[in-house]
Amino acid sequence: MRSDESVREQQCEVVVIGAGAAGLVAGSTLAESADVVVLEAAARPGGRVESVRHGDYWLNLGTQFTEGGGPLFEVMDRYRIERGSLAGRKAALYLKGRMVTTDSPSLLLLRSRMSLAAKVELARVGLRTKYAYARLFGKNAKAARAMRARLESRSGAEALMAGVRSREMTALFTAWSGQWIGCDPEETAATQLAVSIGTALEKAAKVPNFALPVGGNQAFTDALAEDLGDRLRLGAEVRRLTWTDRSVTVEYADEHGPVRLTAKRAIVATPADRALAIMPDLPDAQRSALSDIEYGRYILAGVFTKEQGTQRWDDYYGVSTPELSFQMVFNHAAPQRAEGPRKPGGALVLLSGGSSADALCRLSDEEIEGAFLRDLIGMFPELDGEIDRVVVKRQPRVVSYWGPGKRDASQKTLRAPVGPIWFAGDYLGDPSLATAAASGQRAARKALQSLEP
Repeated sequence: MRSDESVREQQCEVVVIGAGAAGLVAGSTLAESADVVVLEAAARPGGRVESVRHGDYWLNLGTQFTEGGGPLFEVMDRYRIERGSLAGRKAALYLKGRMVTTDSPSLLLLRSRMSLAAKVELARVGLRTKYAYARLFGKNAKAARAMRARLESRSGAEALMAGVRSREMTALFTAWSGQWIGCDPEETAATQLAVSIGTALEKAAKVPNFALPVGGNQAFTDALAEDLGDRLRLGAEVRRLTWTDRSVTVEYADEHGPVRLTAKRAIVATPADRALAIMPDLPDAQRSALSDIEYGRYILAGVFTKEQGTQRWDDYYGVSTPELSFQMVFNHAAPQRAEGPRKPGGALVLLSGGSSADALCRLSDEEIEGAFLRDLIGMFPELDGEIDRVVVKRQPRVVSYWGPGKRDASQKTLRAPVGPIWFAGDYLGDPSLATAAASGQRAARKALQSLEP
């Protein structure tokens, strides 16, 4: 910062750093009864929640779906944000020119064009994953804890891919890991991978509130940002956060120059690496816990189409594509196909994660678009000449994850405050938009409680 004479001084009761889902929910919760300021370095609110609209359709370039429960859905209900249900839609595998539904194991094994050896491996991995998923979310709490402890100590590759030798099954499992977490199977502990793949292997109707908000996930964050009004300050880049037992000082810069903001409490709702960068005086325990958090990386292409009439992908919300330049096709128009006449066009997100995204990062946006569209049209030739608009997005930081043996200790440490500061983010539970929202509400309530005489 410049000299003290050029620094503007500001005060508030609670400052929230970061205007992603967690920070916006925290700010909204605090705004009901406290003087709150929400600081966001970017020019737009939402963080990793980003949506694009084109004509009758929209797609998500960050977090793909909503599912679960809690504050996320309470906020959407409050703002009357309509949710397009995916309960009646399906997931599929596209392999060697054939698309097969994945929520029917017997049909998948019978119809997929995998070798016999790969089918045997697929059956083993599928049963292993579904068993782990059922234990994790079953009614037996003791069995769930035991399964989580077992999976947390091993990588996804080690725990779920044991015995896999075929190139086909390795590619499929790597694609599953890349599309749902944005990393490779050996990078993450097995728990998160079992949850992600297990969800994909379930019938969509069994996933609570599995939906796509009308207008995209950004409809949720935009509504919160609008309500916060001038309490939300965009383009406010935090440089440093320091604290005593009773107050915090935030040094940030905006278009008018440097600012020193003093508050009684703070909520840090940034990604883990940003929290580390702005909090140089963190105790070793919190520094280590934040350092343990990794982020999945993605390359995405949002594709708006203009085809006419019913299409063979209409009933699917997602299709795994392990042999192509992208690993997954997410169909964001799927909820709109449930009833009424089909409107022309659609919205598809082509996504690749992990080491596949790393390789694609070396290409230009034009080269990525070209490779993705060639494979998409090879997969669905009827889309040739029906592409209306393409948006390429590089996402170096989306889903949070941990290596084996790190998650439980990290989460336990970060749920506790550091003096007058609380953390909020999707890394405080099973990473999802719902978890981020719940963590923001929890941190806000804790901060308010601490202000009570």
